[in-house]
Amino acid sequence: MKHKHKWIGIGAGVLSFFLGMFSLALRGLFNQIQIEQVLYTSFGLIAIVGVISLALAVYYLRKGREAYVIYQTVEEEEANEKAYVSAYRFLDYGTVASNILMIAMLCCLVIVTSPVIENVYLFIFSLVLMFFSFAVANYCVRTIFLIRQYKLSIFSTPKEVLSFLNSYDEGEKQAEMENAYLTLFKLNQIILPALYILLFVLSTILQETQLVALLILIVIHLYINIDQLRKTKRYFK
Repeated sequence: MKHKHKWIGIGAGVLSFFLGMFSLALRGLFNQIQIEQVLYTSFGLIAIVGVISLALAVYYLRKGREAYVIYQTVEEEEANEKAYVSAYRFLDYGTVASNILMIAMLCCLVIVTSPVIENVYLFIFSLVLMFFSFAVANYCVRTIFLIRQYKLSIFSTPKEVLSFLNSYDEGEKQAEMENAYLTLFKLNQIILPALYILLFVLSTILQETQLVALLILIVIHLYINIDQLRKTKRYFK
């Protein structure tokens, strides 16, 4: 037993040594990396995602409209059903791409407002991307109205979205609610806890507490859990 404890102690010491060396190496690497390089690289990657999302959103929304027109005109039952499914599938793909485009646009705007970035062309690109984001969002809303016969605004309120969900048929509504529940569960039980671990690792390596990121993470985590009380108060009076 004594030998076992001895080897455990030696193993823990060796592991601590290598973790310390790894931490020092990473800290040195982070010190060599300039924030300007990180911001420019991040902007480039996000801009690529934005452009791809723009193309995909326009493509899928247009395909959804075309499929809906076929659904309205074709009388053959099998072709009609196929067009119906395609219209709704393409609409969902286009909606997701439109949302990703909006996220990319917001990220680009945040990056170009940094005092480190002094490139007017990136600022102009961000404004152009913002214009296309709102144009695609408007196109998406009009496509939703065409296919689902429900009018949404670009900046929909939670009440509007809930009313929109109630317009679904029972099968699709059930699938949507199951997907939302699983997404919320993964976010609450897996993704956010993993981000806590990531912040801990970064804080250890950089020898600096990532306070702002930690506070944002805590606020999101608390909101998700406290907001579930609305369901409890509503259904268990």
